[in-house]
Amino acid sequence: METRLMKKQMTAAYQYSYVRLVLNYYTLLETVADEAPQTQQMTEYLKRLNSLIGECISGHEAAGDLLALRKDMTHEVEVLTSYADCFQIFEYILNRMERKFIPSGNTNDGDEAFLKRLMGFITDTSDSAVMNGRIKQIIGQLPVRLTKQKFYSLLMEGLSVYLGSPRENLRDMLYTLRTESMVSLPEGMDEGHKDIYEILQQFKRMDYRNMTFESFEEASAKLSYASQVLTDESGFYVMLQDVINDLCVLMFAKQEAVIDVSEEEFYRSVLSSIQVKLDQEDFTVGEDEFLHQLTQLEGRQEVYYERYLKVEVLKENDESSDGDYIRSMNVDRLLSGSSFAELITEGRETLSGEESAIVDRSYLDQQAQVYIQELEELFADAPKPVVRAVMAKVLSDLPVYFNSIDEIQEYVRGSFLSCLDRAEKETCMELLEELMDYENKLV
Repeated sequence: METRLMKKQMTAAYQYSYVRLVLNYYTLLETVADEAPQTQQMTEYLKRLNSLIGECISGHEAAGDLLALRKDMTHEVEVLTSYADCFQIFEYILNRMERKFIPSGNTNDGDEAFLKRLMGFITDTSDSAVMNGRIKQIIGQLPVRLTKQKFYSLLMEGLSVYLGSPRENLRDMLYTLRTESMVSLPEGMDEGHKDIYEILQQFKRMDYRNMTFESFEEASAKLSYASQVLTDESGFYVMLQDVINDLCVLMFAKQEAVIDVSEEEFYRSVLSSIQVKLDQEDFTVGEDEFLHQLTQLEGRQEVYYERYLKVEVLKENDESSDGDYIRSMNVDRLLSGSSFAELITEGRETLSGEESAIVDRSYLDQQAQVYIQELEELFADAPKPVVRAVMAKVLSDLPVYFNSIDEIQEYVRGSFLSCLDRAEKETCMELLEELMDYENKLV
């Protein structure tokens, strides 16, 4: 890479990330001051990060420890995301049982009238991406009364969209389907999440057919508890990851970055003050304690980020052995806005011949059959409501596979006609009404 270009990019990234590090670290202190970490595991991760901040302030290199912590944090969020995907399946089930125990008192205006409004909602846009998004949302809420053969047929139709595209695209979709259908779960889900893991096992074994009002209320309470825990922990880990990413940018950019010594000393002094408080578990943050230092940062973040954006850096190419290129691309990924973006390692960022090959019918059938067999194993021991919930989730994740509006209309009509459970149908209509109301408010 051109040395001058590299220095400009790394300098802007270094300055921007230093400012962001101070602000994110201070936000972390405020958050912990309001509410301490809820688990021992969260506390340990905070201590590890705080130790790395100390290394950064002292100028010591800790690249291995930093990247290891980022990897661990990514795994933690992957576990929490898998839990959230699983509980969405059971939320789908409980939602459709609610009207059996808690009548709404509402009356709908008939299936055909409702279908007309639903189709009007789908077609009331000229943006194909918006239309497809609405179709997928609706499919995810419809009653499911499909045979396994029909479901697998629809699955194949959806995956057929990838014929002629790179194999990597198909594999990405199958990864999404596996994780969101409970077919593939990360290792160690029970580690550090014993209570949530036990609740998940209870939902898997639950007798939905004979559920009473009391057991429904108990299940709903457990679902709410699990959702709140997952939300709180995910938010905390994302906050830690943002600080880690700032540190990673400093690590990658330091070699070429040019920064005023007094500016860097100022950043380090603020970081040091925060680090001492967290290290000593002194969470008494006075209202004006950091006001003067933080005021001096006003406007810097925007200025440095604009400078970074103005630097035209060559994107993905074949410079896989160029260390400067790899560091430049990693900085770009860390500043992309995706907290858990995968970083490049030397010699691994270009696609292999197999990965860049095109999906043909033989390859599609082979990969789809592997996934179908995994679903078969899942369905074998699962209660019928779980099977239906998984089918709904999979169908809503697939690319839109309908060839016309008429096909969509017939699918929706068939879903309602095949559902003889009045309470479930009523719930589905309520959820779709909420969806249409929400979308219309956004317009």
